[in-house]
Amino acid sequence: MYAIVRELPSSFASCVTSVDNKTDPINIELAKKQHADYVEVLKQHVKGVIHVPADEEHPDCCFVEDNAVIVQDLAIINYLGAESRRKEVSGVENALKEVPVIKSIVHMHEIDPKATLDGGDVLYTGSHLFVGLSHRTNQRGADVLIKTFSEKCPVYVIKSLLNFNALHFKCIVSMLNDHTLLITDHQAGHDVLNEIKSHTGDHYTFIKVPEQIPSNILSLDDGKFIVYQQGFPESEKVILEELEKQRGVKVKALCMSELIKADGALTCCSILI
Repeated sequence: MYAIVRELPSSFASCVTSVDNKTDPINIELAKKQHADYVEVLKQHVKGVIHVPADEEHPDCCFVEDNAVIVQDLAIINYLGAESRRKEVSGVENALKEVPVIKSIVHMHEIDPKATLDGGDVLYTGSHLFVGLSHRTNQRGADVLIKTFSEKCPVYVIKSLLNFNALHFKCIVSMLNDHTLLITDHQAGHDVLNEIKSHTGDHYTFIKVPEQIPSNILSLDDGKFIVYQQGFPESEKVILEELEKQRGVKVKALCMSELIKADGALTCCSILI
């Protein structure tokens, strides 16, 4: 497995976010430390970590997950839903060219200039590719993924997220392994669960997490090791019981408080290949 990460810029406090940080502004130095801690964990579990320099003109650039979607040996460079972020992708595209398993790179904007898509709305489990429609990802973006990847795996569009105030699909659901998903135990999660089951039947087991933010985990070593968000005790109980105790998964908590202020989740900060 390879990972692409991008350094957190000093301009990070100007990122696109729905969170009101006026009373508790982003602490840039702490954000950089938290991001560095995250990268150090990756280095212990990934064959190669490719670093992309920060781009001060793009405060959100550390959220590399949004920039591309990779299935097997094929990558697509996304056309991001937030216009201010669209020039971020060039640095990530250059990094993808360093990954030996990637044989081809295509560009969403060249396939359909009206398509928009953020990688945070895409979950590739190894068995299926799920695309959640959101305020950042439109149907045409989903259609491009269907056209690009359907010969490699089934691609399913999840529409229920549009009924809720969630930034991305993976704010609601994330993957432990190719048969187990973590999902937030709120109505949005229930609707997404039912929609996934309508496409895939009983292929997946779902672990319900009480709070939305910690339902996004970073899964490494084929699901034998996970990183979860520190500071959510009710969800931590579920993770420790369901994953560590019952399944023998090794777990590590990271505090990513400053990235949460920027709508950042754990999967946002890396592209795993």
